[in-house]
Amino acid sequence: MPDPQSEQTGVTSPRDSLGQCHRCIAGLLDRLEALASELAAVPTPPPAGLSGRAGALVAEIDEAINVHVVDEETDIFPAVLAASDSPAHRGQSFELVSSLLVEHRELAELWHALRIPLLALAGGVLVAFPGGTSADFLARMRRHLERESVELAELMGTVDPSRSKAIAISIAHRHDEACPRVKNCPLKP
Repeated sequence: MPDPQSEQTGVTSPRDSLGQCHRCIAGLLDRLEALASELAAVPTPPPAGLSGRAGALVAEIDEAINVHVVDEETDIFPAVLAASDSPAHRGQSFELVSSLLVEHRELAELWHALRIPLLALAGGVLVAFPGGTSADFLARMRRHLERESVELAELMGTVDPSRSKAIAISIAHRHDEACPRVKNCPLKP
């Protein structure tokens, strides 16, 4: 979803950056899903390289989710709430932001439950992988990203252009630092 502001200012807009971040996370989710399928059928001992892949994936997902949450909770959510210009719009913005904040916390709890067995595997310890938790995390994270891509992106269009540009710069700095640590990140400098 291209943002006209990015064409006018020459800076990637917050909506464009959010979309790129979502694509990065979606790729990580696909890798997690493939690894979970592989773990469901893991013989003993696990195949060579599985522990290294598990450790790398945990580090990349940790980094991507952290940046995603900081982008939104530090820059995007406050700007969307501040841009509310009517009681109805304030209510819509507050309801969406509140709901997304709750989802961030719930997803963090699910991710923590997955990190433990993945890190054990990365350390060479074969443990039962929580396939149900993995499936729940993947489905809920994908719904969350879709919801932000539609509902949050729509509200981001109401943010003042000068504030939008400042947010885009803030996000770009954060991504410049984080993306080199995430394989195939579309935001790499």
